[in-house]
Amino acid sequence: MTKHLTLLMFLLAPFPVHAGESGWFLLSRDDGCVDLRLLVKREKLPRTPASPEEYAQMLRDRGESVTLGLPDGVPPELAPKVVQVKTGESKAPVFVTGDICRSLDK
Repeated sequence: MTKHLTLLMFLLAPFPVHAGESGWFLLSRDDGCVDLRLLVKREKLPRTPASPEEYAQMLRDRGESVTLGLPDGVPPELAPKVVQVKTGESKAPVFVTGDICRSLDK
C-alpha cells in the first residue's frame, strides 16, 4: 500500500458509511467523508450537486473558473473515484465515492 493511500485511509476512517450508500461525498480533514449537502450551505447553492462534475458546472454557471482533477499525491488508479474541484480562489474540495469511504472504514 502506498503512503498516499494510507494517508487517504487515515483521513476517511472516522466516517461511518452505511452498506447501502453510494455516490459522492466530500473529504474533510477533520471529519472524514461528509455529505454533499454541506456545499449547499457553504457555497449557497440552489440544490445539492450529485457529482463533482455537477458541482463544477454550478460554479461555472456563476462565472467561476473551474478545473477538475486528481489531488496531488493521490495514486492515478484512484482517478475515477477521487476528484478535486479547483476554482480560481483558494477553494479545492475533494470528492470521493461511497465505495472508497466504505473500503477505508474497514
